[in-house]
Amino acid sequence: MNDAFYSLTNRIFRLGARRSVLFLVLFCSISGCGYKFGETTKPAMFPTSAKTILVESATNNTVITGVETELTNELRREYALDPKLKPTFENGDVVLKTIIASYEDTPSAFRADGKELTRLGTLRVACLLDESGTNRQLWKNDFSASYTYTVTDSIQGTLSNRRRAISQMIRDLTPRIHRSMYDSF
Repeated sequence: MNDAFYSLTNRIFRLGARRSVLFLVLFCSISGCGYKFGETTKPAMFPTSAKTILVESATNNTVITGVETELTNELRREYALDPKLKPTFENGDVVLKTIIASYEDTPSAFRADGKELTRLGTLRVACLLDESGTNRQLWKNDFSASYTYTVTDSIQGTLSNRRRAISQMIRDLTPRIHRSMYDSF
């Protein structure tokens, strides 16, 4: 293989500059290198008539109460800053639906005596964007965020730390959801 390649490159260099370029172009086209000329952008599916967005209240499929309200409020705050879509509380041109699919706690570090020191919380959220009049699904994506929090000797302290961790995960997720929606179009 190496001898054949060496022989081929020697021949190319002996042909001259113009012939070498022509030969390389011909060689690449015959070998099927995968390069294509033409349109590289996909057609936009986002409706150009959409001027308003309805951010529906999130659905909570976890046992942790209040997370749905916090996520909904953060998303509404995020979309309030959006220059393209004006948030509305009823009859939006597009509808954003969010589902808090799961929340998991996993021990991540232990003290020398074997007790938990920290836990890693992971929040998973599914998002859908529908066109209001047609209920046509425009976009769908799943997101997750993780955050480590401290386990204390009191249950109240640990739950308080977990709640702060969940709030941080929601603050991390909302701009990602917003950007991802526009990146898909």
